[in-house]
Amino acid sequence: MIREFVRSPAGLVGAAILALFTLISLYVLVTYPLDYGTRYWSNPKHWEDYPKLVPPEWVNYFSAQKLPRHYVSELHRPSEVAGNIKRWVFIYEFDADKFPTGIILKYDNLTFYGDLPIVSLKVKRPDGKEVVLLDYDGGIPPPRPGEQPPYVRFVESPRTIVLGAEPQVIRKATVFANELGVNCTIADVRDGNLLPYIVFGEAVGPGCVADSFKPLRGRYVFEVELVGDPRDGVGLVKLVVQGAVYGFMGTDYLGRDLAQGLLFGFPVALFIGGVVALFSTLIGMALGIVSGYIGGKVDEAIQRFADVMNNLPTLPLLILFVFVLGRSLFNIILVLVLFGWAGVTIIVRSMVLSIRNSQFIEAAKLAGAGRLWIMRKHVLPPVLPYSFALIIFNIPGAILSEAGLSFLGLGDPSIPTWGQILQQAFDNGALQNFAWWWILPPGILIVLTAVGFVLIFFALEPLVNPRLRRQ
Repeated sequence: MIREFVRSPAGLVGAAILALFTLISLYVLVTYPLDYGTRYWSNPKHWEDYPKLVPPEWVNYFSAQKLPRHYVSELHRPSEVAGNIKRWVFIYEFDADKFPTGIILKYDNLTFYGDLPIVSLKVKRPDGKEVVLLDYDGGIPPPRPGEQPPYVRFVESPRTIVLGAEPQVIRKATVFANELGVNCTIADVRDGNLLPYIVFGEAVGPGCVADSFKPLRGRYVFEVELVGDPRDGVGLVKLVVQGAVYGFMGTDYLGRDLAQGLLFGFPVALFIGGVVALFSTLIGMALGIVSGYIGGKVDEAIQRFADVMNNLPTLPLLILFVFVLGRSLFNIILVLVLFGWAGVTIIVRSMVLSIRNSQFIEAAKLAGAGRLWIMRKHVLPPVLPYSFALIIFNIPGAILSEAGLSFLGLGDPSIPTWGQILQQAFDNGALQNFAWWWILPPGILIVLTAVGFVLIFFALEPLVNPRLRRQ
């Protein structure tokens, strides 16, 4: 059987797809936490530093204009210390034809012993000009009555300064834009989100619009300074320059890395498909053997019930049951198993009808063997290989059913799946925004998974089906 399977091109292709998906699933299980969905994927706070709805980085190889990459850098120790001044220096190489979409400064575990320290930020541009975007941070809570030094702030969550929304930064950027020769007002800079254009651009026109700037390529030096008591310090300083491309698969409307969500979908898809196909096939096989061998009223009852279950409109019933029982992974698997056994029962029963009249069955009866013993020893072995092939064939159906439920908004919200990613893409205007990287990858993975298992089934069927087996 192995030699025959290897000779099948369809079987080899399907086995290669299955092996690749299994390796990816094992990698995800080893490297991802099991609660990844609730801890990270469904937590908007985790993705606030990421660019929103941007394509993958490799589109730059096919684009006439190079888009800026996302930049994140964090420092746990100051780059320079001089008396009561601590300085953190970040180097950003800007080499794109488009502007970044935003700048974010973060720091946590601020510790001070006396007066409030002064936190500032300035940028040294490639043309030699400097712009001070922040000369103090007014968001540091002062000491409370009765509180003793050292005073510690921003322990549980970092201090986050979105520069494009900070009034002080907007005022200073407006002054710098006027120095560059662009006539801007504070309202122009704030409402037009022009901060990245002013920081990373040079003037080409007098009007305060995006087209009045062109990208200034080169090295940008961001300097964060803390001035205060020499004992004052910060645990971590992070600078984020939000780009227009990110990662291997881009991001969605929340800034979530789609590559991570797609990777986590591999073990989820295989788990759902495998469990549903295994249990539905086992139930169907057991009922089919009992129905075909015992016959009579038992056969009639099982077959009529299987006919009813097999001809019910499955999708509306799946929607109803999941809606009533709840949107959990266990409930989805339970409902899919409940409606997945009937077809297997009908097929297995037809095989058992041809087996039960065999001479070795009659010999076992004459020897005094009971029904259960005959079904286990003589009926099950010929049926088992084809039932294994049915498990392979039923896996893609289970995966597609789960994807359909998730696409309709009935998937488990705590676990990222390919169908759920598709559903969120359509609900949040991915088509209108031409966000192809949000739609095509999960759809292709769903189809590719189904095709892989179907190819394996086609290669196995001639080997295990008595009607098709080659002599």
